[in-house]
Order: sequence, then C-alpha cells, then structure tokens
Amino acid sequence: MKNRAGGQGLTKFLAGVSSAAVFAAFCAPALADDTKAEIQALKAQLRHLEQKLEAQAQAQKKTQQEVEHVAHAKGQAGVISDVHPIGSNGDAPWPAKFYYKAVTITPGGFFEFATVNRDHYIGADIATPFQNIPYPASGASKNGETRFSPRRSRFTLKTDADLDEVTHATMYLATDFLGAGQTANLNQSDSFNFRFRELYTQVDRKDLGLHVSAGQAYSLIGLNSRGTEAATFLTPPVIDDQYMPGFTWARQPGVRISKEVTKDIEAAFAIENFQTTYIGVGTDFLGHQGPCLAGATAVVAGATCSGGSLPGLYNVGPVGGSLYNSLNPVTYGSVPDMIGKVAWDPTLFDRTIHVEVGGMLRNFTDRVFWGNHTTWGSNIEAGIIIPIIPKLLDFQFSGVSGLGNGRYGAAQINDATFTWSGGAQPIHERQVMVGVTAHPTPATDVYVFAGGEFASKNYTFAAWPKTVFGTVPGVYAYGYGNPAYNNFGCAFEGPTTATCVGQIKDVRQVTTGFWHNFYDGPAGKIRVGAQYSYTVKDSFTGYSGAYKGTENMFFTSLRYIPFN
Repeated sequence: MKNRAGGQGLTKFLAGVSSAAVFAAFCAPALADDTKAEIQALKAQLRHLEQKLEAQAQAQKKTQQEVEHVAHAKGQAGVISDVHPIGSNGDAPWPAKFYYKAVTITPGGFFEFATVNRDHYIGADIATPFQNIPYPASGASKNGETRFSPRRSRFTLKTDADLDEVTHATMYLATDFLGAGQTANLNQSDSFNFRFRELYTQVDRKDLGLHVSAGQAYSLIGLNSRGTEAATFLTPPVIDDQYMPGFTWARQPGVRISKEVTKDIEAAFAIENFQTTYIGVGTDFLGHQGPCLAGATAVVAGATCSGGSLPGLYNVGPVGGSLYNSLNPVTYGSVPDMIGKVAWDPTLFDRTIHVEVGGMLRNFTDRVFWGNHTTWGSNIEAGIIIPIIPKLLDFQFSGVSGLGNGRYGAAQINDATFTWSGGAQPIHERQVMVGVTAHPTPATDVYVFAGGEFASKNYTFAAWPKTVFGTVPGVYAYGYGNPAYNNFGCAFEGPTTATCVGQIKDVRQVTTGFWHNFYDGPAGKIRVGAQYSYTVKDSFTGYSGAYKGTENMFFTSLRYIPFN
C-alpha cells in the first residue's frame, strides 16, 4: 500500500513537471515578444533623450551669439549697460527665434515716433546736417522748425548657422524708412523710401580665432564696444540720427578680417568703399575766383566758374551713372580706403575695459592739365571705454586725426580742396568725442556727451596772367581757410548776391538726454527718450571777419520694441 501510494505521488510529480514544461514551452515566445518590445521602447526613449540633449547643446552654443546680438542692438541705441533678463516672470507666448532647417532666424527692430525742434531752420528730418547750420546773414537763421517722424522705425533680421563643428555663419540686415527719392515730399502723401542701413555676412572659425565679414556695415574706423567685429560698433546714445559732431562713422560696403591674437587682443584690417567730398576754391574780396570744379556749381550762389570746363579746371569726376543717383557726384579713384585696428579688452579688478588704436590710409585723385593728380591722406584713431562704476557709470572717448577724414565725421567737413596747380589737397581735421552714461536704475540711462570736429587751414596764392583760361590777370586765392576769401555776406541779411564763403573751421556740440523703459517684459519694451543739444559752427576768418552759427535742438522719441 505504501509503495502504491509512493508510486502515485511520483506519478503526480512527474505529471506536474511535464505540464509545467509544456506551459513554459507554450509561453516562451510570448515572453520573448514582451522583452523585445520593452527594449525597443527603451531605445526610443534613449533616442528622444539624445535629441533633447543635442538641442540643449545647440542652444548653449548659440548663447554667446545671442548675447552679441543683444549687445549690438544696445550699441545701436547707444547704451553701454549690461544686458538685463527679459520676460523672467514667465515664458513668452511665441519663441524669440525661429528655425529653418539648420538656420536660426532672429527678428528685431522697433517702431519709433520721433520729434525734433530747432531754433534755426535747416530743413531736415531727425538727422541733422550740422554743416548746414545757418550763419546770421541767412534768412533761415530767422526761422525755426519742428518735425515729426516715424521714418526711423527699424526692422532687423539676423541668421545664424553652424556649417560644421568649428565654422559659424551669420547674416545681419537692418532697415528703416529714411530714404528720400526725388518724389519724396511733405505735401500730402509723405511717401518716403524704404532703405537698408546694414547688410553683411560674417564667417567665424573658432579654431583659428578668425572672423571674415563682407557687405555694408559700420566702418572699422569708428569705435567698437569690444573687439573689432562689425556687430560691436558703438554709437552714442543720442536720438539725432546723424549722431553728433566729433563722432566718427560711416556705413559703407567693405571686407573685414579680424583675428583673435590672444584672449584679450584682437586685430583687424578692412578695405572699404572710397568716395571724396571736395570743396572748391572761394571767391576773394575782389570778386575773383580761381578755376573751379569742371562742370560743377560755383561754391557761392551767383558766382561764376572761370573758363567753363576747360582741361585745366579741377575735374573730380562726373555725377552718378547706372544704379547711382544722377544728382550726386561719384568721384574719381580706384583705391579703396584701407583701415587697420588693434583692440584690447582686459579684465581689470571687477570690470572689463576696451582700448583700441588704429589707422586709415586714403587716396585722392582728380584730373587736371590733361593728367591725373593723386595724393594720399593718413589718419590715426584711438578709443577707450571704461566702466567707472560697473553697471552704474560708463565713460567713453574716441578720436581721429589726420588728412582727408572729413566725410567720416558727423559734421561732414569736406575731405579735400585744391591747390593752385589743380591737385587735390586733403584737409587736416581732428574729430573728438567724449561722454559718460549713467544707469541709475536697470530701466533708465542718462548721458552727457561733448564732441567737435576741427579743421586746419592750408592755403596758397597764385598770380594768373590774362592768357590763362580767360581769367582776369591778378592774384587768386586757393586752398582751405584762406583769409582772402570773402565773408562779407555772412554778416547780415542782405542781397542774395552778397558773397559768404564761410568755410568751416569747427563744429562743436554738447548734449544730454535720457532713455527709460516704461515696460520690459514678454511683450517687448516700451522706451521713451529725450535729448537736448547745443551746437556751434565757426567759420575761418576771411574778408570782413569770422562768423558763427548756432543751433538749439530738442528731440523726443517713443519706441515700441516687440522683439527682445
């Protein structure tokens, strides 16, 4: 009986093992399928995490470019203060950047309504032609003007792309509505032109510390906030779109190469578009005027150019041809302006300063006496930016001195005049600007600036016999700032035929103003500003003396900046 029971137990045990084996064999494929699915799900999650990490890495790589873009935008507004976080209370409803394939697109710009009041009429919008400030004899000096303008409203677009692990490409576009074709007027429709201010591309090689840019940008001869690249050009914080006398600037096509020499030192060289602003010889106190610009209007209304357009006259080039405005001269010359600069940005104690020195070489060409006449002008440049009290008070200085730099100055004193032999004679000029900007609150900037442009006289006299180009025999005055030039008509308002040569000796300005952000959040910024400036234009002493024109100006600006 016991053996039978034991045999039955063994039989049951073997049957159970067999059943389990059959069950396991049946379920094994299902378990394998579940495991495979879990592995696939884990792999998908891993790929998702890798994509998120890659996106985060790309965002971190672009952080520096974003800071540079914001710094550039603040430089355009003339603010040296640190960048403040925007929209920190919550996420913006739309992204600040957009993406097309591998390209990051960053929009920018602002709407502006600006006003200007001048106590002496110039007939200008918010960019003041300082060289046209009237002398007392002008009827314009007896009238003032007030202008309203939304034309500086600006749109900018910046693209960034990594071409490979070490190469980055950028494109920058800035536009406004300050263009004015011949049909633009204030009569009824106020139809002014859309134009671009800047349009350039830059390629960076971070392994070489090399930056190459090409296109239209602010000139290398002007002050940078750091380094030597186009995006760090610094404008004064004024509302006047011509900025202020003493500020050196130009927006023009060119090619620039910048090289990071060390961590704190950067060197650059640029070739930029050439153009020369000439001023002809003046009429002396006897009413004589030496041979003047061939085919050009006389320097003084009502005066005549001796001899018409004979070969011996000063021929500096025809007016614009294809794709240029036919009313504006395009001067002779084939040598671009050449500019070099070295910048140093050390961190001293708890602040980073910027120091730069540079130079510019220019070529001047005219045609006279059946031949070309060429001369050169050289200039030196220097600038410094110091945070006197970090995040509270900034100081800046910039200056240029040399021959033939006039068109780079905001006051637009001429580049060159002419010698008695007809050759181009570059005018020596010094441009200086100094200022401080205070940041009493994160939303407020207050500034005080002073600047000036100072030309040097350089003149000669020549005796012409009667047989030369039909001139009256006698001694003629040439050059710039000649004391024999007739300034009699600058003294009082009188006949339109009265002569006022009034060549500019200097243009000086002191100005103060503020900017304040009333709103700064996810929806952008609302910024208001005001500026007062006092400008003086002095003439060289001529026949009947030296004369002065002054201008008191008051500007306001309301800006909505939707793209932070």
